[in-house]
Amino acid sequence: MSNALDLRRFLVAPGRRLVGLKGVVNGGFRAVSESTSILLRHKVALRQAFVSCVSEGVNINCKDMLILTFLDLTESDATVEEIVDELKSTGYFISLEVIRPIVEGLLADTISHPLVAGKNRIVILRDLGYRGLLTEIRKLFGTGGETLLYHVGFTTGTEFGKLHRETAQSVNLKDPINIFESVSAVMFRWAGFGVMEVEELTADGGVIVVRDSFECELGKNSATVYSQFVRGIIAGILAELFGYGFNVVEEECIAKGDHVCRFKLKRITLRINT
Repeated sequence: MSNALDLRRFLVAPGRRLVGLKGVVNGGFRAVSESTSILLRHKVALRQAFVSCVSEGVNINCKDMLILTFLDLTESDATVEEIVDELKSTGYFISLEVIRPIVEGLLADTISHPLVAGKNRIVILRDLGYRGLLTEIRKLFGTGGETLLYHVGFTTGTEFGKLHRETAQSVNLKDPINIFESVSAVMFRWAGFGVMEVEELTADGGVIVVRDSFECELGKNSATVYSQFVRGIIAGILAELFGYGFNVVEEECIAKGDHVCRFKLKRITLRINT
C-alpha cells in the first residue's frame, strides 16, 4: 500500500484543536508558499493539504489555485480567526472559507459539493459499500445477477469510451488502439479499478491483463473466473472506441488463485452506433 493515495478528507483526532480552510488564491505557488509560511510561524500543524489549478471542465487556469487544508491548532499561539485575517491580508485570497469541526476532534470537508473530476461528478464508495453491491447481486440472482453485472459494466464502459475519445481528441489521439492504450487503460487505474496492461491489441482482438482488480479481489477462493462488471467495462469501452463489438473472455483470475486477471478479446460482427 506504499503507493496508495488517501482521499478521505476527514480527520479523527480526539483532544486536538482541528480546523479546515478552503480557499482560492491568485498568484500561483508564490501565494501557496507565503500562506504556508504564515501557518509555520504560528506553529500550526498541517495534517492534510490538497492544492490544484482551478479548472472548468478541460480548461485549466493555473494562475488561480484551489487550496484545501486540514490543520491542527493545538500547539498554535493564534486563533483560527487571527490566522484567517493574516492570510487574507496577503492579498492573494480570492475566497477563503473555514471548515469547523463537527464535534471536538472530528473534522470533515463539509463544504466541497459536489465532488467532480473535470466536468464529471464523482462519488467515493469504500470497499465496504461496493463489496455489498457486487456480491449481493450475485447471491440474490445467481447467474442472472452475473448477467446483470456484465450488462451494467458494458453500459458503463460505453460511457467511459465516449469520455476517453473526447479526452484523446484534445491531445490529437484518434486511433482507437492508441486511445485505449494511452487513455482508457490509464483512466482505469486512475479510478482505482485495478492496473490494466495491454499485452496485445489489434482491430481483431488481443489480450488485456488486469492486476489487483477491485471486483475479483472480492471473490477470492472462487472455483471459476469471477469478473463480470470489469469484463463488461472492457467490452463497452472497446465497442465504443472501435464501433463494433468484442467478445471478452476472462481466462485467468485472481479470484481462483491466478496471479492476474487475463482477458482474451475477439472481434464479433455486432455493430455499435457511436
